[in-house]
Amino acid sequence: MTTSKVALAAQRYEEAEKARQAAANDLKAESAAALAGGEDEEKVAEAMHCSLEEVKQL
Repeated sequence: MTTSKVALAAQRYEEAEKARQAAANDLKAESAAALAGGEDEEKVAEAMHCSLEEVKQL
């Protein structure tokens, strides 16, 4: 692997990490809004593909 390939891979990684963080922020905001709007915690957890405990931590 050449240095230019390493730099490209690092750039792609940084972009992917930024996209992942943006998606995580969106998920937190949308799930918090759903819970504030009266949605059932278990349904929110199911939609998020996470545990009820993780939803309660929001």
